Amino acid sequence: MTPFIAPYFATRPRRITAIIIAANFMFFAALLAAMFYLRSAAADWPVPFHFPSMLMSASLTLFALCASVTAAVGAAQSHNADREPAVRWVAIAISCWFVFLFLEIVEWARLIWLEKLGIDTPFGSTFIALTGTHWVCAIACVGWLAWGAADVGKRDVLAAALYSHFLNAWWLVLWVSLYVFNANLTEF
Repeated sequence: MTPFIAPYFATRPRRITAIIIAANFMFFAALLAAMFYLRSAAADWPVPFHFPSMLMSASLTLFALCASVTAAVGAAQSHNADREPAVRWVAIAISCWFVFLFLEIVEWARLIWLEKLGIDTPFGSTFIALTGTHWVCAIACVGWLAWGAADVGKRDVLAAALYSHFLNAWWLVLWVSLYVFNANLTEF
């Protein structure tokens, strides 16, 4: 194993995290493939995202990026003698994920009640399935980060940070495939 990759598999929690990430990736990829199949089979695929909703999705992306970066900084700080900075960074990561989760609920409400694209439509069902599974995994990540922050010295915070990185990377895939490909920026 190369010296660059070896630290990410150095402990048992990190190896388990790699297995969890692989399983999540396969599940998410299957959902994404189902969305692309439904999109190709649909006669009329909606374009529900306009400039304001793209701003909302950009803020979601920025909060996910911030959560991922601050989780990594907290994991790097967890090896110091003073554990308080690590706990603060992880708390910032948790806060960023909470804001992300709240904004995602706001986006669901807009899509279901204002755009009338609920789970009874092909777009709504795939959008909610993809973002909903990501949302549930982000909740799990928040719990994992909180568990790590409770005892930074003894728990592997990097394992939770790696999962946060995966969720962030997957959100970028979702952002492009759900928001960018279904955006109409000519009207508000």
